[in-house]
Amino acid sequence: MERQIYSEELSGIKQLTLDMGYKAAESVKLAAQALLENNVEVAAKARGLEKEVDVIYRQIDDRCVVSIAKQQPMAGDLRFLVSTIKIAAEIERIADYANNIAKRVKKKFSQEDMSPIESMKPSIDVMAREAASMLTEALQCYESNDSELALAVPKRDALVNRLNKDLFRNIIAMATVKQYTNELAMDFHTAVRYIERVADRSGNIAEYVYYAVTGYRFPDNKKQV
Repeated sequence: MERQIYSEELSGIKQLTLDMGYKAAESVKLAAQALLENNVEVAAKARGLEKEVDVIYRQIDDRCVVSIAKQQPMAGDLRFLVSTIKIAAEIERIADYANNIAKRVKKKFSQEDMSPIESMKPSIDVMAREAASMLTEALQCYESNDSELALAVPKRDALVNRLNKDLFRNIIAMATVKQYTNELAMDFHTAVRYIERVADRSGNIAEYVYYAVTGYRFPDNKKQV
């Protein structure tokens, strides 16, 4: 009976982490939409979700720490709890990125003529969709304990990195011909860079899932721990 209760607690922690993750994914989508549309109302929705994510993050951290202290788990259970603490931290940072994008829309971009970025919108849209999809896929790996799918998630980062570099060159070019002030150009690129960081963090989540399931670090260092 005690084991059943403990298993239910672990399942509850996993579900709470998934809820947190999907809220963060939605906040990323809303932040990207706000950026593309220069829409302060959508930005406010993204920021609201970030606050919800923060509350859940503290709950997960507390429950994992208490579970480790009281149950002194071994092997797979311990890997799950340690990995979940790290995964939750990654998700919290992802929601922070969405919040930071949304803040820039509200406080800066909504006060400016953003028409010069019109030609960049398709690339930003693809980049944001790919980053959000990576996060969703990493969460699916976590939910189903799928180490093979986890291996594939970080590989998708190449597209996001390429788009980020292309957009950076375009933004600098616009600042050079004075379509933007240097400050606004850098603020805009920072917002785009946050999307790229979402993809990086999603890859990190997949790596933690791989470790939790297999007991190995990612394949470039496949040494059992």
